[in-house]
Amino acid sequence: MNSLRAKLALAFSAVALLAVGGTALAGLRIFSERAVQHAGDTFEEARGQLKKTLHLRYEAFQAVSDLSYVLPVMRQVTAEATDESDFGLGSEEDDVAKLKTLHDNLVDADWGWADKGSHGFFAVADYKGRLLYASENEKAHGGDLRPLQAVDQAFDAEFGHAGAMVIDAADPVVARSGMVGPKTRPGLYVVFARATVFGGEPRAVFIQGWRAGNLLSDLGIADKAARLSLVAPDGSTHGDQPDVCMATARAMEIGASAEVDVDGRRWLVQRVALEGLAGRPIADLVLGYDLDQRLSTLLEGVGLLRLVAIALLVIALLLGFALASRMARPIRDLSAAADRVASGDLNVTVVAKGNDEIGNLGHAFNRMTEGLRERDQIKSTFKRYVAPDVVEYLLTNPEANSPGGQRRRLTMLFSDLAGFTSISEAREPEEVVSLLNRYLGRVSEALVDRGGTLDKYMGDGVMAFFGAPIPCEKDALGAVLAALDHIRVVKDLNAELLGTGMPKLEVRVGLHRGDVIVGNIGGEQSQDYTVIGDAVNLAARLEPANKIYGTSILCSEQVWRQVEGRVDGREIDSIRVKGRVESVRIFEVLGQAGWLAVHPDKARCVAAYAEGLRLYRARSFSDALKAFDVALVADMEDGPANAMRTRVGSSEGADASMSGVFNITSK
Repeated sequence: MNSLRAKLALAFSAVALLAVGGTALAGLRIFSERAVQHAGDTFEEARGQLKKTLHLRYEAFQAVSDLSYVLPVMRQVTAEATDESDFGLGSEEDDVAKLKTLHDNLVDADWGWADKGSHGFFAVADYKGRLLYASENEKAHGGDLRPLQAVDQAFDAEFGHAGAMVIDAADPVVARSGMVGPKTRPGLYVVFARATVFGGEPRAVFIQGWRAGNLLSDLGIADKAARLSLVAPDGSTHGDQPDVCMATARAMEIGASAEVDVDGRRWLVQRVALEGLAGRPIADLVLGYDLDQRLSTLLEGVGLLRLVAIALLVIALLLGFALASRMARPIRDLSAAADRVASGDLNVTVVAKGNDEIGNLGHAFNRMTEGLRERDQIKSTFKRYVAPDVVEYLLTNPEANSPGGQRRRLTMLFSDLAGFTSISEAREPEEVVSLLNRYLGRVSEALVDRGGTLDKYMGDGVMAFFGAPIPCEKDALGAVLAALDHIRVVKDLNAELLGTGMPKLEVRVGLHRGDVIVGNIGGEQSQDYTVIGDAVNLAARLEPANKIYGTSILCSEQVWRQVEGRVDGREIDSIRVKGRVESVRIFEVLGQAGWLAVHPDKARCVAAYAEGLRLYRARSFSDALKAFDVALVADMEDGPANAMRTRVGSSEGADASMSGVFNITSK
């Protein structure tokens, strides 16, 4: 509106001067000054519109490059950037083959939405600066784009991983890169390059080029006396400026202006810097203005045509206001929508009409908000299964969620409801599902609160792991506390189900800590963030071992050594599970530190059991039997004491005592 008000003020001033008249010399001087002023205003308007156009195009290009990552092939491109295949183990042929495969996949992808309306070209380079795809030269790939300033800047952190430049399509450097091809029209192009960055390093670079002719013609400068030309750093030009104006402009300093004579007519010439990104100049803009033509235009309204000029002026003002309002409306809508997105409202769309830059920008904005809504939905969905800080970590560190997995030392948890199959057979399906949902919902919430990652549900069982994707030094403690939460959840449910005829629920939990592979594992169409390895299998075997010893929570020695002193418990036995050669010492978790202090009977039982286990391993069976009897006096329902007392007199127990290891043959 400021430029529009300036034009209106200038027009009213001119009409007022024509109305009052004056001497011809005074009038000519005034109109001459007004012509120079109008030329300056026109220059500022042209510069402002060109700057805004470049800004809008870069925002649209930025949105396109951000949204391009939803293409599976772009995730393949960025994944290749982390593939260090050339440390003497690979070959140049392998690298060329990979480059060709990426190129073919990019050519097969639908890029119509990316370069639509660009009036130029669209290209993609890999993390080495090699050309992967060019919209105007689809057969080309492998060319080195690093010599291009904008692309080189996109690899430079000092430039913010984005760059801009003006190039000549006929430049040999551009031609060698393969970025332009037979479909590229000759002339100057304004080029933006932007890198996709992971872990602070560029993984791919998007390049968008617009024809300078389209940029200048789209400015919509109505004044026919004004001429615009673009001068590239190598001296190439585009525009319809008179030669003498161009020669004068080249000799001037940036920002200077001068009057020149062109075939007897006065011209005003100005040379300014065309800014790309962050105020960095990428070319020169030469603005020329035919002052005599403007002066003659101002003088045409004098005399008898004054009334007609006034009428036309009024009509022009009304039409100008209407047209300006119509043109400004989509910009205002975009601005208002952007403010709503900034405030957190993603349920916003704009009406995008037409196929011009504003229409394309509206479509790009709608696609952006749709992507943000999907991202927000994914975020809120995953927060039901893992801790919120884990979701934030995955969103800001996508490399931690990359396919293939990593070797990590984690703590695994397996739990199962004892006898739930019998409950399912005796109850209506709706009742069973309702109970199971209540149990699994509370257990899942407890896992998330303890920093665990819920892997999967297995009927009424749960598999979870601790220490990934966010590394954690207290993964074992979090897992043990989550196991105790299982006991609390079941206790609360039993209290709620009291009097309903529902059998009492019991839960068994197995815990083990060891090296596993964690990450996205599966095929191309379906992957799960999960863990695999021998340590996972051992944790799964410890859960049913509770049935043998009448316990609720059993953990391996590897877990116990991490939490010893922070929880109360006891060593139970040394066992060898089915399918595993090595034995493992197992421990029962009873409660957090201090639990035995408030359960003195259990404390005496635990002490007596420890003595009985020592005597049993020393093969003093009669003394061990007495110690287990003492434990049962303190707690007659103690599962481990009952199990070991029965074993002492059996042949199976005698065999186990030979090696100190009890073999569990069932899963």
